[in-house]
Amino acid sequence: MSHDVYGVHLMLRVAEIANRDALNNEQHVEQFLVDVVHTLGMRVLAGPLMAREEGPPELQGCSGVIILYESHVAIHTYPCLGEAFIDVFSCKAFDTTLAEAVIERYFGSYAVVERAIADRGIHWGRDVERELAAWQQRRVGEQ
Repeated sequence: MSHDVYGVHLMLRVAEIANRDALNNEQHVEQFLVDVVHTLGMRVLAGPLMAREEGPPELQGCSGVIILYESHVAIHTYPCLGEAFIDVFSCKAFDTTLAEAVIERYFGSYAVVERAIADRGIHWGRDVERELAAWQQRRVGEQ
C-alpha cells in the first residue's frame, strides 16, 4: 500500500432513484450487495443478511448487510421515497466510483444527496502495512 491509510469508508444517501421497484425487491437488493463485494474485490465473511421493514409506506423497504473480512457493506432502501442509504467500509483501499457504478447498474439513475468518504487508519504511523499487520495479529491473539 503506497498511502498513509489502510482503508476507505464510503457513506451515501442517494435519492431520485429511477428504478423504485428494484429498491423494494429483496432478492435484487441482496444481489446488489453481492455484486458490490465482488466488484471491489472483497471477501464475504458472513451474509448477506436481509430484512424487510414494514409499516407506513414511507418507512417500508429492504435492509441488508454483508460482513466482510475487510469490514462490511450495507444498504437501507426506501422505495416510496426513491431513496437509499449505502455504506461500504473496508480496511483495504478501493475505488469509490466502482461502488457507485454498481448502484446505477442495479437501480438506474440517481442523485447523490449526501456523500462522505473517510480514510481509515490515519491515526497509525507512516508504515501502515506494519501497523495493520500488528493490529491483525492482536485480533488473532484475542480470539
